[in-house]
Amino acid sequence: MCGRFTLTTTADELQQRFGVRGLQNIAPRWNIAPSQSSLVFRQSSLEVSASFAEFGLRVGQNGKRLINARAETVSEKPIFRDAFSISRCLVPSSGWYEWAGKGRPFHIQLADARVMAFAGLYFKSGSPSQAGQFVILTTAAEAELAKVHHRSPLVLPVSNWQSWLSGAEVEAEACLVPPLARYFNIYPVASAVGDISKDNASLVAPSIHQETSFPAELQSDLFAG
Repeated sequence: MCGRFTLTTTADELQQRFGVRGLQNIAPRWNIAPSQSSLVFRQSSLEVSASFAEFGLRVGQNGKRLINARAETVSEKPIFRDAFSISRCLVPSSGWYEWAGKGRPFHIQLADARVMAFAGLYFKSGSPSQAGQFVILTTAAEAELAKVHHRSPLVLPVSNWQSWLSGAEVEAEACLVPPLARYFNIYPVASAVGDISKDNASLVAPSIHQETSFPAELQSDLFAG
């Protein structure tokens, strides 16, 4: 699954990597949690536009949030089907957190630490004055990723970014391919990340009490472009 992630890159890198314009300085975030706001990219007319949206789709009278959509069923589930067809987005991220057995948190990032893009779905709000909402697609984890958690975010290679944003539904379905674990660096971090009130660079520092990590053997050219 993906319930916490980071976005610590610069506006300049985002503009260069994703082709968006007019991004102002963006404060680094080391602990983005459900209900909080984060950047998303959507296709707008002939260009990619950036906006902020709430992480998680509110459903039901109690305001419960759905934060993930399973890639295997996203085109079939009534709650996600329309958004998958016409309202896909990219969720830029510098990494994400997963909790392994006994609540051990790990941080996962591309081997070269560059910004990546999760496949997301965007939902407009009922009022123009309210921010939209987004969910992150997840898929089956493989190899070393599966040792931490059996699900992982659907990280899209650069070659699929435009197809995901503006392609036909059949092109989007072709993007639903699990990312390969060898492109990522996986390492343990301190339990402080579990506190959503904490948001600072120390959260992504390797834990001095857990030296075990899963080295990435290859650079992440497929995802970094």
